[in-house]
Amino acid sequence: MSNFIPLEQVAEDQRGVVAAFREAGCKSFEDFPIEVSRENYERSSAANGLERDEVALVEDVKIDEFQVRVYDPRAERDASSPVLVFAHGGGWVTGSLETHDPVCRRLATLTGMPVVAIDYRLGPEFPFPAGHMDCRRAVEWVRDEAASRAWNPKRIVTIGDSAGGGLATVLAYQPQMQVEGTEVTAQVLLYPVLDIAEESVGYERIAEGFPLTAKTMRWFAEHLLADNADARDERVSPAQHVKVGDAPQPPALVLALGLDPLGVEAVEYARVIALNGTHVELLHLPNHAHGLFTSAGKIAMGAKMLERSAAFIAEHA
Repeated sequence: MSNFIPLEQVAEDQRGVVAAFREAGCKSFEDFPIEVSRENYERSSAANGLERDEVALVEDVKIDEFQVRVYDPRAERDASSPVLVFAHGGGWVTGSLETHDPVCRRLATLTGMPVVAIDYRLGPEFPFPAGHMDCRRAVEWVRDEAASRAWNPKRIVTIGDSAGGGLATVLAYQPQMQVEGTEVTAQVLLYPVLDIAEESVGYERIAEGFPLTAKTMRWFAEHLLADNADARDERVSPAQHVKVGDAPQPPALVLALGLDPLGVEAVEYARVIALNGTHVELLHLPNHAHGLFTSAGKIAMGAKMLERSAAFIAEHA
């Protein structure tokens, strides 16, 4: 039974954004053609996102069939630095370097560390595993560029939101996604997608009234996967494969939201990897919904969670 959660239960700083969405008819990604949804996401991110911080170097680099954007805030490159590898959200179908440009700039200025944002290929034009393998290839590129750019490929932090959080998860530990000569020292998983094979109770609870609902997640999965069996692939649904008794992972910051269909799986995933000896910091915001970071100009908690993420990175990078 779906539950149309009253606005009074939404955190005050996000209430206006959710109210505007409802007043506009609750039209989300799945209600438009893909190209329109992509354009809408670009527009809403530009309108609601953070101010764009000035960064010393911002450079786009083409790699094979995709590109990365490097944000390097350092005035001098006289020592090897940890590197943040960032994967954007958008359900593997929408999102771009531009939707998350303010987020990456803020991470660079808060940490003082280089950020490499991945413009991985999207479904359905490039179904799984294309985007996932682009992310692995981007880590190879970080390794190969490390000496000339004064980066330390043995001190990589993976970070991402939503679908990008799922990508950051598997880049951190999953064997098929590991790159020789690199090491991930920490992972920052911001309301990550961790299981599209089996829906948690969060899908039932968040079925309407928010930009990301159970229906939206199913639409994303449908456009990512050429074969439905791939929903259980460990790169797509890592929570299906991580069990109590596994080896510890790199230290993890996990952000889970109470008004997000993904919130339950994030909490459960954090529990399992903690039981395996992973250092886990779980942040659970019971009254916030999906989309904090691309709307962080309107939702104060988005900027605050980037500050929390930066503090975690400073401690564990």
